[in-house]
Amino acid sequence: MLVELNQSLQKNDCPVEHVIVLDGASCQGLPDGICEGATIIATERPIGQAAARNLGLVIARGEWITSADDDDWLYPHSIDQRLDAIQREQGALWCAGYCTDDCKIDPAIVPAGPSSPGDIWRAWPTPKASIPLGPTTLLVEANLLKRAGGWMGLPQGEDIGMMIAVTSMAPGIVIEAYVYHIRLHGGQMTKTTWFDDLELLSRRCAWERGEQILSKASIESAEWKGLFPQYCDLTARDQQTIQNRLIVV
Repeated sequence: MLVELNQSLQKNDCPVEHVIVLDGASCQGLPDGICEGATIIATERPIGQAAARNLGLVIARGEWITSADDDDWLYPHSIDQRLDAIQREQGALWCAGYCTDDCKIDPAIVPAGPSSPGDIWRAWPTPKASIPLGPTTLLVEANLLKRAGGWMGLPQGEDIGMMIAVTSMAPGIVIEAYVYHIRLHGGQMTKTTWFDDLELLSRRCAWERGEQILSKASIESAEWKGLFPQYCDLTARDQQTIQNRLIVV
């Protein structure tokens, strides 16, 4: 399956750096040819998905980051499509699309189009509700992802926590295209008997992370307006320019 994932990454016109993190496994088990052009990190002991993804983030040299499980694949030119959408949407620091699996297609809870900070979280009314966006469909600016702390340190649902953080911190865009495919099989973590034990709690952590980020942003905005009421009617860009000047002074 890893071979097919690697092949799908190559079906893009933009250069793609493939960073493979082996969680508690040896490089010796990798399929032939996988290591060519890829950066490999192997840990001697299992460290979990969140830690593995964050190690990959530190090593990756690209300006834009996306992630994939080793048993899935990307649609042709899906990275090209997302990168193009980011470049066309002024101020966008992330782009997402829709995903499919072997049985169904994405319900598209979040409509395609520009997304303001917090729109994705607002489309997720409670942790029990359906996740509004597929986390692995995200293409994110590397610096934004690092400012968000990378993938959330959870036993599962770490990608949901990451998605909620970056989409709550910065504007982005959702494109009307399928960009990621999830393959279903008996070896998946979601098929284990213990998966449901921590799923809701992990989702709650991710949901509350978004709530905290947006609450802090709201407080900071209120403080700004209280200190400088004469600037409240200015555009966001003008307000940022003034803030930058105040910092310099």
